[in-house]
Order: sequence, then structure tokens, then C-alpha cells
Amino acid sequence: MEILIVGGAGDVGRHLTDDFIQAGHTVRILDLVPRNQQLMTNPGIAYYQGNLTDKTLVTEVVRGSDVIVHLAWSFADDPHTIFSTDIQGTANLLDAAAASSGVRSFIYASTAVVYGRAIHHPVTERHPCLIEDARKPFYALGKYVAEKLCLLYFKERGLPISIIRFWWAFGGNIGGRHLRDLIKTSLGNKSLAMVRGAGGSFVTMNDLASAMRLIMQSTTAVGQTYNVGSLFLSWEEIGAMLIELVKSSSTIQLVPSDQWQGPAFLNEVWDLSWDKLGNELGYRCQYSETEARIQFRAALKSCIASL
Repeated sequence: MEILIVGGAGDVGRHLTDDFIQAGHTVRILDLVPRNQQLMTNPGIAYYQGNLTDKTLVTEVVRGSDVIVHLAWSFADDPHTIFSTDIQGTANLLDAAAASSGVRSFIYASTAVVYGRAIHHPVTERHPCLIEDARKPFYALGKYVAEKLCLLYFKERGLPISIIRFWWAFGGNIGGRHLRDLIKTSLGNKSLAMVRGAGGSFVTMNDLASAMRLIMQSTTAVGQTYNVGSLFLSWEEIGAMLIELVKSSSTIQLVPSDQWQGPAFLNEVWDLSWDKLGNELGYRCQYSETEARIQFRAALKSCIASL
């Protein structure tokens, strides 16, 4: 199949590209950044540099695509940027896809942030989307609007849309400002403040790619929204890994949730359920929980080495 990955030059996009090419597919990438050396040396990639707001370019790139994976997002906190760039660009992509007769699957990569604030556990796809309560409400609103726009193109124009939500993906490395701050704290041998039980559902890049392959091959997935994950890790567990990896003398200080004064992100519980994806499409994590933890530890080690 001919697979278009919009926003394919990022960490998730690069992993998906490798995965799809190994599976025998041809990949196109549309991204704002110039083509890097890794992408230049791969003959299975057609690379287009540009913006989704360029309707002519979007139409050209979409033409002939069997599957579209939409990863692109500005991550801006400014609603003007979100709606003039992200939402407008998504609409352009949806228009081009709906006008193309060959698109078999359009996968929109959303985020657990659209749930806003977890009030039921585990967090299933039926959880209300409490946008105003989200840690980053403008980001949550933009992604939620994009989801609804996608589903309307399915309902009104028959575009085979599927939505996938995840919290935090990792591969050979892992990023994130809060994680880097914890690493720096442990390197400084200072106490690591944690809220007992707070944490989230991480997904390996391999599991994320596996979920997308299942979605693009199934008519059952059309019009559906799925959570995906691999394992839940608490910040307390991650802190213990950090102390061990950097050989720190830091200790973990557990703080009650209602007394927490640090970043709100570290006081949240995002225990996503991916049972729907398993029950409907047969999704299974490719690794045992122990193996996934080993992989996470290795990604954490790479993150430490990069600082």
C-alpha cells in the first residue's frame, strides 16, 4: 500500500515509516522540516516539505495514497495558531482525502489530553471529554475539534476515518520536559517529590505501529475511536529507575495529592484502557509488562545520556 504520513519527520513518524516499509509498504511523508539524512538514504520514501495550509501541495501529496496517518500538530497554546494552522490544515487534508477515490483508511492521531481530567478509572473511550479541565485546555480543544471534524467527514462524506488516542509514546529514546527536569533533579542528588499512584499509560512505538496496522486493515475500525497503550508506570516507579540509572543519592518524597504544589502533570493518573482495541481488532501488546519495562528503562537511559 501507499501510505502517507503527515508529520512523518518526528519521532513517531520516523518509527512508523520504518515499520511500514519493513512490512512492504511505500511511504510518503509531508512535513514542515527539511528532509534529514536518515530519510534521504531510504529509497522507499517520497518526501514532501510543506505546510497543510498549502491546498495545492496537500492535494498533490494525497493523490494516489491508500492510507493517510495524520500526526501533524503545532502544539501551540495560542488559539489563533491552532485554528488558523492546525484545524485549517486538517480540513485541507480531509478535503483532499475525501476527493480521492483511493483512500482506504484515514487515521487521526489524537491524545489522551482530550479527556481533560480523569474522573473514572480506567479511562475508557466512553470517558467524558472535559476540555475546560485539561492541563492544556487550548491544546485539548484543538485536538477535540479536529477529532469531531474527522468524524463529520466520515458521516457526511464517507471518508473511512479512525481516531487513535494515546498518552506518551517511547521507542529507543523518550523525551518530555517534566521527565528531563526529574533527571536533572536526580543528577543533582536532590529529593524527588512524587504523588503516590500518579502516572500514565505509556505505549511502545512498536505497539503504536501495530495498532495502526490493525486499524488500516479493518472495516470495523471505520468511524471508531480507540485508546492504545502498553503499560502503566507511576512517577514513583520512574523516579526509582532514575535514581538507579544515574547512581544518585536522591530519595523519593511521596506527597498526598491534595498537598501537591508541583506541576499538575505529575499529579495526574492516566490509566488508559485499550480493551476496546483488543476486543474489536485483536490488539495485543507485543511485549510482556516486564519486557516493556526493560524497554522503557533503556529509553530512559538514552534520554539521560542525551542531556
